[in-house]
Amino acid sequence: MATTANSPVGVTNWKNVNNWHWVEKNCLPWAKEYLTSQLKNLSASDAGSTVSISSIFEISGDVHVNQRKGKIITIYDIMIDMRWIGNVILGENADGETTSGELKIPEYEHDTSPKDIPFEYTVDDSSIVGKLLLDLVKSQLVPKIREKLSSFATDLRENHAKDVHIAPEDMKGHPVVSTYQPKPPARETTKTSQPLQSKTIKGKVVKIKQTIEFTASASDIYETLTNPQRVAIWTRSRSAKIAPEVGSEFVLFDGNVSGSFLELVPNKKIVMKWKLKSWPIEHFSTVTIALDQGDDVTMLQLDQTDIPIGEKEITENNWTNYYWNAIKGTFGYAVKKESFGTIYLISFVVLALVLCFSIFYRM
Repeated sequence: MATTANSPVGVTNWKNVNNWHWVEKNCLPWAKEYLTSQLKNLSASDAGSTVSISSIFEISGDVHVNQRKGKIITIYDIMIDMRWIGNVILGENADGETTSGELKIPEYEHDTSPKDIPFEYTVDDSSIVGKLLLDLVKSQLVPKIREKLSSFATDLRENHAKDVHIAPEDMKGHPVVSTYQPKPPARETTKTSQPLQSKTIKGKVVKIKQTIEFTASASDIYETLTNPQRVAIWTRSRSAKIAPEVGSEFVLFDGNVSGSFLELVPNKKIVMKWKLKSWPIEHFSTVTIALDQGDDVTMLQLDQTDIPIGEKEITENNWTNYYWNAIKGTFGYAVKKESFGTIYLISFVVLALVLCFSIFYRM
């Protein structure tokens, strides 16, 4: 799970003792500047022909640097839309002929090798000049772009790791304060009094509500949240422990999330005890998830109570980023305006994926 690094560059949250909690920093603004500086005016030439990136039209998507249990992780999914311009010398025309076009990277993800980055091309001139220059873009300019992008992950990490990770030598001299530390009750003077242990004290608590839309059946969402094989897929962890039985305990994200099921109504309702590892040992929140299937979508209503004060924003971000977005991205449940006939087809494909993963999971 992740906290969000909202502090200025170079400032780290010193409450994250020993780098245990997940911390996340949004690096999209930096990525826009970096990619523009790396790609704009990049050029290639061959036999009197020249092409170059004339402008960066748009850079969008998600770019994050995360820290999890002391490990730095870079995660990104970027779209880059560029304009190129080219000139070719033909015949006696010393100035040559010029044309331009669009060069687009529809999706560049953190787990994509530079050699596998997809490109889309257009040319404004369909003449022989346009064809010659477009071929030069594909054969000479694109390899240079791939080479530039091959350094992106390393430079992203080097520029931002310090904002989500505290070096051991820098930890010295700073206060060791947990994210949530309730004040223990005053000790009473009577001999029969038994002071409460701080690990059991809730202190001040808050609650959250979330409504999430999935293009999937209620059955699919219920199974995705409770089926061990599906959970292992969207959490990307074979160590995830969960069983769809009332009273059974679950452990997710390498122990950063744990709890147990209190009530299970297939395809309708899930009630569970739920906590983050950073919370006091015996402090659990209560999470109620209600599923309402409509004609084209299923609405998920989450109600969570007894969240330690100060943990509300972190908890909300964790549900969004590590549950809902992960599920939508893994199983395609964010697709809009599909009929349930298509949804059931997707579900069949997902089921096949689960069965294959289950065989691997048992090996």
